Amino acid sequence: MRSRTFVIVVLLFVLALPVFADSAVAAPGAVATSGAAVPAVAGHDPLDFLGMDMKAVSDSLGVPQDMFSFRGSDDSRDSVVFYYPDHVYLFWYKDRVWQVRYDKRYTDPVRGFTLGMTMAQAQAAATQTLVPNGDSLYFDINERAWPVRVRLLFTGDILTDVYVYRSDF
Repeated sequence: MRSRTFVIVVLLFVLALPVFADSAVAAPGAVATSGAAVPAVAGHDPLDFLGMDMKAVSDSLGVPQDMFSFRGSDDSRDSVVFYYPDHVYLFWYKDRVWQVRYDKRYTDPVRGFTLGMTMAQAQAAATQTLVPNGDSLYFDINERAWPVRVRLLFTGDILTDVYVYRSDF
């Protein structure tokens, strides 16, 4: 069942590429590299992506550079992931974005945190209570109709990933 669902999602995406191709070239905020326009995620609030459907993401960011599946701990945690060139990943559940990931190569601040900062710097930059758990610090955001959680993932003492996700999934 898991593989059939993934195949259906991939087919729908591939079939939709021609429809969205024009918006990828003319996407607002796109930056040119090597003569081709690529989507720019920088400056977007990650909360704006949560709950977006395919059309809204395409209108905002264009076509992703890459797409892959991510196997969760159980069937309900499987996701299709869109990867964008500025090192942002959008995780899909059914037809909506449920999680956004910024990896260590992302250069802009995310909700006040900069990838590469130390744990002490992150704690000093926080405007909310951070809850430690293993190699991560967590905090909740109550600005939307659904609960949102942010995970700051540290490797050693360095912030390497930021996850912003609907915590009701």
